Amino acid sequence: MLPELKVRKILGRTYLNENRLPEALDVFSKVLMDYPEDLETLLILGNFYLASGDGKTAKNIYLRARKVDPENRSIEHQINLADAVGGDVPEEPVPTDLLAVSRLLQRLTGQPKAINEENVIRAASLLEKIIHSENPADVVAERLDEIDELLPALIELNIRQAQADGRHELAEALRGLQLNIDYQLDVKDNDQTATEKTVAATPLFKGNILLLLPDTEKKSRRMALLKPALEGLGCHVSEKGNFTPGRDAKPDVVIASNPHTNPAMGQSLATLSTLGVPIILDLDSDFEKQPVFHPEYATRGLGTQTRSNVYTSALSLAKIVSVPSETQAASLKGVVEQVCYIPDGWSQKNKLWDKNPPARSSINIGWVGSSGQLEDLLFVRRYILRIMREFPDTRIVITGNPQAYRLFETLPENRRLYLPVVSHEEFPYLLSQMDILLLPLRNLPYNLSAPDTLLVDAGARSIPWIASPMPAFRRWSAGGMIAETPDEWHLNLRHMVKDHELRSNLGRAGRYAARTREMEQVGLLWLETIAQAASAGIFSQRK
Repeated sequence: MLPELKVRKILGRTYLNENRLPEALDVFSKVLMDYPEDLETLLILGNFYLASGDGKTAKNIYLRARKVDPENRSIEHQINLADAVGGDVPEEPVPTDLLAVSRLLQRLTGQPKAINEENVIRAASLLEKIIHSENPADVVAERLDEIDELLPALIELNIRQAQADGRHELAEALRGLQLNIDYQLDVKDNDQTATEKTVAATPLFKGNILLLLPDTEKKSRRMALLKPALEGLGCHVSEKGNFTPGRDAKPDVVIASNPHTNPAMGQSLATLSTLGVPIILDLDSDFEKQPVFHPEYATRGLGTQTRSNVYTSALSLAKIVSVPSETQAASLKGVVEQVCYIPDGWSQKNKLWDKNPPARSSINIGWVGSSGQLEDLLFVRRYILRIMREFPDTRIVITGNPQAYRLFETLPENRRLYLPVVSHEEFPYLLSQMDILLLPLRNLPYNLSAPDTLLVDAGARSIPWIASPMPAFRRWSAGGMIAETPDEWHLNLRHMVKDHELRSNLGRAGRYAARTREMEQVGLLWLETIAQAASAGIFSQRK
């Protein structure tokens, strides 16, 4: 497959996975214009037309697909389905035409978005009044509601004028704007409905929660974001490094974060368990798979008898174990009573996520990692250097690891940048220094359990990414590309550097998906888990 075609189809599938039909249809219809015999694209568009009830156009597309792959029996099945669907919709002579795609989108979304001539006439009249008024701003201010109602018709007027003037690219761009306005209104309504349903379905819990932390002065990002999220949902949350009965009020639920990293927490957990307080054990890393050569193994690993004992004891005392990775959760099933996957999130209350990045003339290729990931970066170093030789306007940005920065010391200083580790509140600023984020990881058991946190962060900051095929990265997928082979690291990076539009589109896709990981949403997951633990605690006390 041609690299350029593959990149475009990755983007199209990203939009499909996020149910962003306007963008997906735009990508695949244009792919088919450029590659009329691409089988995957033919089948995707055929399926779209079939789903919309236009069996005639769907059949026409499937017949084209059969010419490409005559031995494919599934295509024959689709042709039969298209015959059965038939439909009263006239067959589209050019199914990738902008207007044809517009009509397809209207049928798929079930929205009667066709603009009637009455509204077009009203829009034209309104424009005349605004243009010829002595105070156009006053007219606009007075008639904002009417302008909002007639916005699609106003755009339609501009589309027609652009077509009459022969400005077809402008007409196409305006038509895309028109479709996106319709789509965004629909998304807004759906999001509001989904949020209302989620809140209504979430068990109410307004009790006292104790966050038991290894170091209250150096809280993990996961725990630092959790406290305000739960407080925003009506809970009372306190933070302590230990619990002493008589001195400290008995909580309704305790969330213990990585207690083995501060073995003194073991006694507090035993005391709380004796008092009947349900315990949620939160493990933010797959410590059982952490290799001995990992730099954090000496301080956070299970390499000492004391830490190993506290870890095992905490697992046995916990009503629920919460983890940020589905792979990690799967490995604990059967080992603990109940394991719950709660992903990491980000908070839109931190305004740095939305702050405009600094202006720069370079394309910054970024890497964020610990010293334990130095070998992972070495794996892609030569591909980065090849790209930097090919594109003089690129610069490498290394965060948090001076050794990693030294891997690129042969480059001139103006083409490399080192950024030290900062607090989680300032992390969005670090990401704003990057235009492309790289996340290479070797195929190791510990890496296979890695959460998708950094990819979600990139999405929240609208930064496209390229990553290794780790399970969590595949599941997330939004806003970037998976590099399956060494050559794909070079090809994908080259495409991203060359194509500003690709970077922008992937960045927007990532940002759109990251909304599901904002802490208001993640907090609801925590609240549901806390309610389950509290219910289990009440039940066990009654027994």
